[in-house]
Amino acid sequence: MQFKTGKGDGITGTPLIYSESRGLYNCQNRSDGKDEGNEKILNFLMIYYGLDEEKRFELGIDPTRFLEICSFNQRICSASYLDLFMSFRYGNCITFNKRNEGMKALLISETGYKSGLHMELNLNIDEYLNTTHTIGAKIIIHEPTENPNPEEDVFIVSPGYEFTVSLKQTVYRRLSAPYKDHCFNYDSQGDNAMRSKNACIRTCIQRKNFENCGCIDQTLGVMSELKPCNFTNYTEACCLDKVLDIMSRNGPACNCNLPCRSIYYNEMMSKSRLRSSEFCEVDSEGFPFCFHLRNHLKLNVYYSSLERHVYEQRAKWDPTELASFIGNELGLWLGLSLMIIFEILEICCLLSLYIFKLLFF
Repeated sequence: MQFKTGKGDGITGTPLIYSESRGLYNCQNRSDGKDEGNEKILNFLMIYYGLDEEKRFELGIDPTRFLEICSFNQRICSASYLDLFMSFRYGNCITFNKRNEGMKALLISETGYKSGLHMELNLNIDEYLNTTHTIGAKIIIHEPTENPNPEEDVFIVSPGYEFTVSLKQTVYRRLSAPYKDHCFNYDSQGDNAMRSKNACIRTCIQRKNFENCGCIDQTLGVMSELKPCNFTNYTEACCLDKVLDIMSRNGPACNCNLPCRSIYYNEMMSKSRLRSSEFCEVDSEGFPFCFHLRNHLKLNVYYSSLERHVYEQRAKWDPTELASFIGNELGLWLGLSLMIIFEILEICCLLSLYIFKLLFF
C-alpha cells in the first residue's frame, strides 16, 4: 500500500509504502500491540521470509498451472517470451515480452482485439492460504525494459469474468538539473535498488529503518543483506511503524527525483461474466466435465490506438541558440561601438582642421 506525504519532491509528493505487517499490530492503543487473531499470520510471515528465494518459489503455485492458455497477435506465446520471477510479497509471477539480452521485444503494427495478448488463468484458489484476504490476480502493464513490481501500478482481476483492457500510450520526458524537475535517469543504474523512483524510496525507508530500529522491513524487498526485523516482536514491529509515521509527517528526506522518462498506458478496463460451458471438456470415457468458474478468468490486452502522446520538456534556450543570441548581441554592440569611435575620430579631425584654419588663415 502507498500513501503520499505532504512534502517530498515538491511536485506530486513522495509515495511511501506500508509494511505488510503494519495492520497486524495496534501500536498506539495497547501495551503489547498484538492482536491474538493475527498471531498466526505474523508467525507465518516470519517463517516465509526466512526462506531463500528458491524455496519460496517451490512452495508457490506452479506458474505453468497458473497460465493455461496464452496467445499474442493470433499466435501461441513462445516460451522464450515468458519469464518467471519471484515477488517477495506476492510469490510466483510471470512476465510476458520482457526484453532480455540478445532478444528483441515483440511489436505490433495493428490495433484491436485480434492483435493483442489473450490469456486464460487458473487461480487454483483451493491452494490459497487462510491468511489471504482476497482472491484474484495482479496485472501490471509496463515497458519491456522495466522490472515489474506487483506492489505498484497494478489492477486486480477476479475469477469468473473475462476482462478486456485497452491501452493508449503516453510518454513524459523531463529535463535534468539545473532545470526545475531535476529528473534522474534510473535506467542507467546497474543497481536494482535504484532502477526506479519507488525502488529508490524503498531503499531510503530501509536506511531509516536500520538507523532507528537496527533492522529492516523484509516486505520492501531491498537491502536484504541487512538484519531483518522480527514481526512477532512488538518493539521491532512498532519501531518500523514509527519510522513510517515520522517520515510521512515530516517528509521522507529521500533524494529520489522524478525519472527523466516515464511511460503510462492509460488502461481502460471492462469485464463480463463467463459462461460455465466455456470451460467444459469431454473425458476419455466421453463424459463432459466442467472446471469451476471460481478458479478461472480470461484476460485480453490490446492497443485501442497506435497514437502516442508525448509531453516533452524543452529548455527555453538551447546552448547553441543561447551562444548564437549572445554572439548576435555582442556583434551588434561591437558594431555600434566601432561606429561611435569612428564618428568621434571624424569630429576630432574636422575640429582640428577648423582650428588650424582659424589660426593660420
